[in-house]
Amino acid sequence: MSDLDDEQLDRLESAHAVFARADGAARARLLAALAADVPPATFVRKSRIELMKRYAPGGAIAATVLIAACIAWILSQPPHLFAQVAGAMSRAQGFRCDMIQVSPGYNNTENAELVAHVFWNPSGEERLDHLQDDRLDESLIFRPGQNGLRISHGNRQFRIAPKSSSREYSIGLFGGLGNYRGKAEPIPGAKEIRGVKAEGFTVPWPTIVGDDTHPDAKVQVWIDRATSLPVRVDLVGMAPAPHTNVVMRFEDFRWGPQDPALFDITPPADYAKMPTSHIKADQITQYLKDGLAIFAKYNDGKYPAVKYVYGDQQGEALRSLMKMPREAQGWALNDDLEWRKTKEGEFAYGSYCLSWINSLQRDFPEAVYNGKTVTPRDAGKVLVRWQLDDGDYRVIFGDLTSATVPADRLREIEGR
Repeated sequence: MSDLDDEQLDRLESAHAVFARADGAARARLLAALAADVPPATFVRKSRIELMKRYAPGGAIAATVLIAACIAWILSQPPHLFAQVAGAMSRAQGFRCDMIQVSPGYNNTENAELVAHVFWNPSGEERLDHLQDDRLDESLIFRPGQNGLRISHGNRQFRIAPKSSSREYSIGLFGGLGNYRGKAEPIPGAKEIRGVKAEGFTVPWPTIVGDDTHPDAKVQVWIDRATSLPVRVDLVGMAPAPHTNVVMRFEDFRWGPQDPALFDITPPADYAKMPTSHIKADQITQYLKDGLAIFAKYNDGKYPAVKYVYGDQQGEALRSLMKMPREAQGWALNDDLEWRKTKEGEFAYGSYCLSWINSLQRDFPEAVYNGKTVTPRDAGKVLVRWQLDDGDYRVIFGDLTSATVPADRLREIEGR
């Protein structure tokens, strides 16, 4: 058992959690799910780890969320406050902080658990050190305009993180800050945080990053008026159901220059390179076509209209569209074509297939999903594309036909 990686443990423990059901068909589906070669989207094993990875699929989001919240706050205040905060952060030259998962406890209490350490430099370098049982489990490192690095310390492996995978929380966020002119809503009453008296402000997440995947999410930032520096940043409403009341908190900021070695993207010499996927491109293509077709079937012919397709969110959206009960098993792969024809089988298979889009956006170079603008009527427009090992691109068009094209041909297609 000690040789199993996180994804294998997720599938194994997910199956054990519900294997006792009397329904034999359900058991068969659960066993089939164990063979799936994509991380399950449900939160079964150690939900804090899954939530943490779900929050940060593309880099150390704490740094970028912090900057977004701060700038949102100062843009809503008199100009001299902007100079104060910007000057304080500039002089600090970086920070490290703790990432804490906060969940409801007994009798209106909070359960807080340290899940990661965050490091950031003003030039844009970011690092997240995920913790498991208080030990370093995985590191994510990103540098602006470059590929990043994902290091799995438990099994001594690494994976190159494509620079495109960090755009949601890093590049995309920084790019939108200069145009942001929204206002922050003050949180009534000052709060003492780690001995510091701070004032709080709430900013809508979508207005900062343009990410309508989380339309109701908010950023709450608490700022020390004495230093003009944040002392706490909360992400509220980012987690999918049934974990919507879980808050990801960034606290215990230690301001100052960070060791450049923390952001070194050279793979460790004694670590092996982990494969991006064992599944061939043709099979992934079929999964994507099937998942998108099933979603469009129940969504008035429309694909998920988001920039980033999270398997858990869109799987739950499919559950709602299909009016499937909460106990209906999703995210299960089964080769039984007759079972897939049932509504329950269609939901399980469709939600599984949709989760592959997130895998592409997280791990594959140049992966793009254009469901916000491309429909089934757009036969010549790129709905999904990603780069293959040989440098060519696999493309799925709006009408769910597909092709493999070289880079120059892709530029021609996308330039129409």
